[in-house]
Amino acid sequence: MFRNLSPARMHPLARDRQPEVRAIRQATPWQTPGGIMLNPDDFKRTIQAIESLGAKPAVLVKVSELARDLTVDLASMCALLRTDGPLAADIIRISNSPYYAPTTLHSNLTSAVNYIGMREVFRVVNLSLSRRIFARDLPSYGISASDYWSASVAAALLMEALAKQSGLNPEDAYTIGILHAIGRILINHVVEEQRSTSHWDNQQPVQEWERSAVGLDYAQAGAMLLEHWCFPILTCDVIRCQLDAGTAAQEVSLLGSLKFTLRLLALTGLDFEKKGWRLPEADPFMRASGLTPVAVLQCISTCRQDFRRIVQAG
Repeated sequence: MFRNLSPARMHPLARDRQPEVRAIRQATPWQTPGGIMLNPDDFKRTIQAIESLGAKPAVLVKVSELARDLTVDLASMCALLRTDGPLAADIIRISNSPYYAPTTLHSNLTSAVNYIGMREVFRVVNLSLSRRIFARDLPSYGISASDYWSASVAAALLMEALAKQSGLNPEDAYTIGILHAIGRILINHVVEEQRSTSHWDNQQPVQEWERSAVGLDYAQAGAMLLEHWCFPILTCDVIRCQLDAGTAAQEVSLLGSLKFTLRLLALTGLDFEKKGWRLPEADPFMRASGLTPVAVLQCISTCRQDFRRIVQAG
């Protein structure tokens, strides 16, 4: 069941959208502008279809909770990771990749986790689970699985780098970055299930096409999916509110950072390799956080290097 958040439980960044969110959940069924009749059960079936692919990231929520516990030990973390066999195997594989450049290859989970460190485990879990979740092309968007995953990793890296510079939680920032567009998976499944001929033409603003096709945009769909998976309220609310014009534009918050991240990636390219772009002189997030152009450019440079290494590590 989806969590029904009251104003008291919702994060302040999302309270102004509660009537809209409630309307979406109570519409049973509703009709999209394109004429397709949908109801919440369509999205619930889609979530179940995604989970049937082995892509239910409940372990990520638990790893996040452990990562906040300064007293957590190696044995506790490994015991949790072993509950997901493919994830444990992927952590060992990634720990042996050129990204971490081990002098001796690791043959077990304990050795791998001990080598890369507890904080890095959180990043690796994000990378591994996101690759599994984003393992299929999105034909309704004309986006390949590899491009979708790469774009999510780029957002995660930049969110994490900016968080470290502006005093925000880097682990939360990384997770929000990598999952910010997860709602597109849900929407793509629904469009395919309805056998709709609607496809994004890469010209119309994507959220307008989504609302026309299925009645909600990727931010709303993503929050719905993460709520079902019991992600923290703050994470769900930031994902939900990312398309709101003006919300938290001048605040030093994870929502403000996500919006700034998406503005930057539109300039730098999703691989940070675009040439000839210029940093905005008066970005509201930079002004609020005190970030200097030099600091932002350094973040982008670091992200470019990390992105290359992650892509090479596969």
